Amino acid sequence: MGFFSLVESSLEKVDGLLSQTLRQENALVAEVSDYLLRAGGKRLRPALVLLAGQFGPAGEALDTGLVTVATAVEMIHMATLVHDDIIDEAAVRRGIPAVRRQYSNPVAVLAGDFLFANAFILFARSTNVAIVDLAAQVVNVMCVGEIAQHRAQRQFSSEEDYWRRIEAKTGYFLEASCRLGALASHAPESSREALSRYGHYIGLAYQVVDDLLDWLADPSKLGKAVGGDLAVGIYTLPIIYARSQESYRKDLDHYLLSEGVLDHMQTIKDILDVSGALDYARQRAIDCVEQALHYAGQLPEIPARLALQELAQFIVARDY
Repeated sequence: MGFFSLVESSLEKVDGLLSQTLRQENALVAEVSDYLLRAGGKRLRPALVLLAGQFGPAGEALDTGLVTVATAVEMIHMATLVHDDIIDEAAVRRGIPAVRRQYSNPVAVLAGDFLFANAFILFARSTNVAIVDLAAQVVNVMCVGEIAQHRAQRQFSSEEDYWRRIEAKTGYFLEASCRLGALASHAPESSREALSRYGHYIGLAYQVVDDLLDWLADPSKLGKAVGGDLAVGIYTLPIIYARSQESYRKDLDHYLLSEGVLDHMQTIKDILDVSGALDYARQRAIDCVEQALHYAGQLPEIPARLALQELAQFIVARDY
């Protein structure tokens, strides 16, 4: 991902601080931490922090602060994935057994809590109350979103409900990642606002594409099983759109509500395809990226702006 080249050296520092922070004397905690680090990840959120930080004044002290905030953001992301896998009873994450499968659900719960706690230790180093406050809001909003999603299992909701749910689940986190970078680097208010709106829309696009990949991806590239949403009764945008068409709703509901729903995944996918639902969801993701590009265009013309624009375009083109 060439658009990360601008912050590649800082991302290496993030990985180093992750390893340093998670290294513990307790043998089990150290083992679980090493396991999480080996799983890797895209590092999208810390990259957003670092790229947004390019719009503030330069300086070694600010760079150190940006790396600290970026590392804390990645730790929050890691914690949410560990907890999500417990909720979804997932077996695989990032191509290896999920923590809950490798160890146990209780260990996974505590590992997630450990990550959250250490993230906020790092945030506190910034001595900027606005950064700590925003980080706490991120966790709060995501928890509320996950609760809403859990309550919506096997419930047919509206498209409006879907957008509200993914805004809390993903949109706000990527929006906040950009704002945290802008805050940590003392970027001007105009850049903070443009970066926040950019992050909001790529967050929405990212989640819509993620939901599409749950139908279309190669599991070996995706790093987790496909059909995960279907298995737990989470109905995403393609399902919602197809059900909005009366000619497909009855057949679709029959398969969605049947026992062994994953046995019917290909049939359901065929309905989504012929109904135009998959194309509709992709177009909505493209619409969100166009909004993100609009706000990126309001930023100063520096290399970080081009990187953000290329990143937005990657969001809809990715296959993992």
